[in-house]
Amino acid sequence: MPILYLGLLLVTSMLWAGNFVAGKYLVNHASALTLTDLRWFIAVLFLLPIVWLKERKILPPKPALIYLFIMGLTGVALFNIFMFLALERTSSNNAGLLSALNPVAIALISFLWIGEKITARKVLGMVISFGGVLIVITNGHIERLLSLEFNNGDLFMLAAVASWGVYSVAGRRAMQYTSAYMSTLWAGIFGVFVLIPINLPSFEIVEPDLSFWIALLYVSVGATVIAMLFWNLGVQKVGGTRSGMFLNFNPIFTAILAYLFLGETMSIMQFLGTAVVIGGVLLFNWPEATQSRATVWKKRSAS
Repeated sequence: MPILYLGLLLVTSMLWAGNFVAGKYLVNHASALTLTDLRWFIAVLFLLPIVWLKERKILPPKPALIYLFIMGLTGVALFNIFMFLALERTSSNNAGLLSALNPVAIALISFLWIGEKITARKVLGMVISFGGVLIVITNGHIERLLSLEFNNGDLFMLAAVASWGVYSVAGRRAMQYTSAYMSTLWAGIFGVFVLIPINLPSFEIVEPDLSFWIALLYVSVGATVIAMLFWNLGVQKVGGTRSGMFLNFNPIFTAILAYLFLGETMSIMQFLGTAVVIGGVLLFNWPEATQSRATVWKKRSAS
């Protein structure tokens, strides 16, 4: 049975990687604001019956509302806007790679917001990962940093990662009062309501074809609703720490899908940067995984 849930987590990583490839196509037809509104409006429509069937209620408890609003503002509105802006300016490969920094961003926001401790090994993992990011965004030409000659699309993706860090920490607070399903639904609702007044004057889709609607349905249902359901099942059965390790597959799947569907290739320096980032993230997560296994072993021994 555990192998099944490990498989679901692997599929989740692939679905999220495909999000960057589909998004790269979508940005040719609509603005970042329009795509974010469309994506989450469709996702909310699919989530409503799922939440109702699972919980027999739709409204969240009042103490969760402020955290749900922060989730909607950061994880739905800002994250998606920054992601689509990044995909207009950089490759799917770079966007997928930089998304591997999500665990690091979550830890930093947790430290700044709720005072969660960061160990020396985690700090080292962050430094290594950041070094890998510099290799990627400069394509190995670190001297570009001195003249600020690098792709600003990568900066938008880093902003998206930071937004996701705030979203994740707010989500932990929200889920003290409500479920992951309810939290995702209301984050989507709040995010859409924040964006609609801003987006309405400029709402436009340019020459939508069948491929556009398929890609939109994918990012709305596949990379949002289905991926969320698979992720929650995996976290429930496998644990949060072990599940988080599967995020390291995102840039690998993104590179494969971008090569197959977009014809993108990666330079040797980008491959090196990818390896450095993933190595840093693995080092960052390793102590928690080790501690978790040790705790389980002690409990089993005591029983």
